[in-house]
Amino acid sequence: MDCIGIIGYGHMGSMLVNGFLSSGVLGIDEVVVTSRSRESRDACAAAWPGIGIAATNRELARQCRTIVLAVRPQETKEVLSEIVPVMDGDEHIVSLAAGIGLAEIEGMFPGSVTRVVPTITSTVGQGTTLICHGRQVGMHDALRVEGLFSAIGNVMLVGEEELPAATILSSCGPGLFAAIIEELAGATVRASGLTPEQALALATETAAATAAYLRETGETPGDLVGRVATGGGVTEVGVRGFRERLPEVFDEAVAAMLERYGAVGK
Repeated sequence: MDCIGIIGYGHMGSMLVNGFLSSGVLGIDEVVVTSRSRESRDACAAAWPGIGIAATNRELARQCRTIVLAVRPQETKEVLSEIVPVMDGDEHIVSLAAGIGLAEIEGMFPGSVTRVVPTITSTVGQGTTLICHGRQVGMHDALRVEGLFSAIGNVMLVGEEELPAATILSSCGPGLFAAIIEELAGATVRASGLTPEQALALATETAAATAAYLRETGETPGDLVGRVATGGGVTEVGVRGFRERLPEVFDEAVAAMLERYGAVGK
């Protein structure tokens, strides 16, 4: 069957199932799901009546040509060792695992392999999924995977050497920006009479509106700063403080994240 199999029904697996089916890019009869957790399999069946539920990873691999590995990086090789013996080599493996390179997966499975880095914001149809195809992936398989993930947000094709840095911005980015929103709101509360709820609502909406403004106008962040931070004004004081102190903070954070990226899955 030329259907999509998703191994793993945790946060990412369930997000993909929900996104693919809600967007209409796949029909209920085109998806098969499995999880080592019986509770997760039952939850998927209850959420999507009629969806294919496989009792084991091997059963799913026998049914599907495109197989998405939505398991933890530490479990990826174990799952591959389990399913490869029952595959005929014509399948397309799509791995979501950070830190597990194409060469490692291709060493276990000689067919088509694609690495995909999703983002939690695809839950609301926003953000960018990173896609890196292996050397065996043909045009049909490449376009199919790109089409699937385009249905739940934007897609960017990147080389494997670019994945770590791009992942920081696309997949880790929502967590980083959420922390910035939280800290900015907290600082405002500590310096004023705003309630935490008021400050968080303002900071969240302002972040969303700023991103929308930059996207719609095509202006750069520097352009927008120039429009808002007039000489001697309130914004200029804050921007100056950020530019004096944040580069070192961000450089240290990115370096630590890249170092950790290299250890994931090992």
